[in-house]
Amino acid sequence: MARMRKALFASLVSMATLVIGTASTWAQSPSQPYPSRNVRLVVPFGAGGSIDAVARLVAAKVSETWGQALVVDNRTGADGDIGTEAVARASPDGYTLLLTGQPLAVNVSLRPKRPYRTEDFTPIMLMAETQSVLCVSAGFEAKSVKDVIEIARARPGKIDYGSAGIGTSGHLATELFRSSAGIDIVHVPFRNSGQWQAEVAAGRIPISIPTFPAAMALMRTGKVRCLAVTGAKRSPALPDLPTVSESGLPGYVATSWYGVLAPRGTSDAIVQRVHAAFRAALEDPVVKARLAEMGVEPVASTPAALASHVKSEIERWAWVVKQAKIATE
Repeated sequence: MARMRKALFASLVSMATLVIGTASTWAQSPSQPYPSRNVRLVVPFGAGGSIDAVARLVAAKVSETWGQALVVDNRTGADGDIGTEAVARASPDGYTLLLTGQPLAVNVSLRPKRPYRTEDFTPIMLMAETQSVLCVSAGFEAKSVKDVIEIARARPGKIDYGSAGIGTSGHLATELFRSSAGIDIVHVPFRNSGQWQAEVAAGRIPISIPTFPAAMALMRTGKVRCLAVTGAKRSPALPDLPTVSESGLPGYVATSWYGVLAPRGTSDAIVQRVHAAFRAALEDPVVKARLAEMGVEPVASTPAALASHVKSEIERWAWVVKQAKIATE
């Protein structure tokens, strides 16, 4: 009986080992292609903003391609750090991705104690870029970039500019403008985009540099005047607007961008699969037309190009943060 029990036990162990081994092989089998379930796309900013709008537009098309949902997950807080950290700590299995932008590079200088590093991510694609627009309230006397600079020089410390908060793209773009032009204008940060836009439209804040989607919304009110775009070239959406650089401030460039990343350690196969799906979405005529309406230009770069872009952005905005003495910690 003892020998029989030992034999039965050995047989059960052997069967269990076989089952576990088979399950493991099945889980890793190429016959189960990625993705086999829903994928989470973390956007570390609130719903309704420009990056959220881009994320939802592209995610819908990627979901069609995969036959699995790419679910946008807005994880807000700490200048984008809460959502970004969540992705940095996620499993590198391709089921948690990050769509972020300029704050990933800015926060290296602005929030040096953040709980993650850019090295914690695998770059996938610089997905798209959008310009910002130098705007003034309708009642402000400036009709050009040169006018803004001349008026500000004549009234140092007397003219305000607004943004959606410290460290936002509007804040940094205007600080770059201020330092490049050698003028003294005063930052008035607001708690969110809605408050800031209301004050600009009301004429209480004369100068702002919103991203293109926000600028378009302000233009439709008829209460602001757009003077120039902030990119290296004119925008196809507003071709009659000159760049800031060609309007009196040579070399000035400040763009916002949207990058797709995964946790460090994500396999090349998954990176290629995600890259292909996003590229196909950006090439879709309907998606391209909608992005153009928003003033967003598809890029669809290689992973290496995104890594290089992030590095250059870290250097660019570190200089601005230092010059403007911006601090959040």
